[in-house]
Amino acid sequence: MVKGGFTYKNLFMMQNEHARGSFKELLQEHRPSKLLEIGTFHGGLAILLRDVLDEVGLSDTTIRTYDTADQKFLKPRVENEKLNIDVQTKNLFSYSYLEWKNEETKQEIKNFVESGSPTMVLCDGGCKRCEFNLIGPLLRKGDTILAHDYAPNMEFFEREMKEKVWDWMEIQDENINKTAQEHSLVPYKQELMQKAAWLCRIKS
Repeated sequence: MVKGGFTYKNLFMMQNEHARGSFKELLQEHRPSKLLEIGTFHGGLAILLRDVLDEVGLSDTTIRTYDTADQKFLKPRVENEKLNIDVQTKNLFSYSYLEWKNEETKQEIKNFVESGSPTMVLCDGGCKRCEFNLIGPLLRKGDTILAHDYAPNMEFFEREMKEKVWDWMEIQDENINKTAQEHSLVPYKQELMQKAAWLCRIKS
């Protein structure tokens, strides 16, 4: 059984031990102007990403993170330390997760994506594949989109990841192939991010 997460600066995150190193290398190369996280949880990953962005010279890069539950552990940290993290408590999607909650939430995310380039999106909320399929079409050339709890297929998960890297799989290639093909979302730094159980695609 792989450990299901760890704390970072006293905030828990559901990530494996490779998350920091993988994200640091990715951010050093991609250098996004904005980072959008779906699924804040307790906020450990948001704080880690803020620190990594600062380390690689991207202190101006804004993180915006959404969750349906109040981020009661993260909000005081952001406010007290004046961190460049925009914390939003909001449901963006319909009950079925197959659609946006309404046109306003879709436009809110579209405006964020279009407000600077490139954008990096992290899908780690209640339905990773749904988030990928809804946000992916909004991306512009050079933007990246990632999704957690990923393996290419069940065979790969059982052989290469379970009890070795990460014990959870909520998204595989067959879930997002149609969106990826229609919107030119091609693999990017996938071997690197696979170590942390993340899918990674870039808009070509």
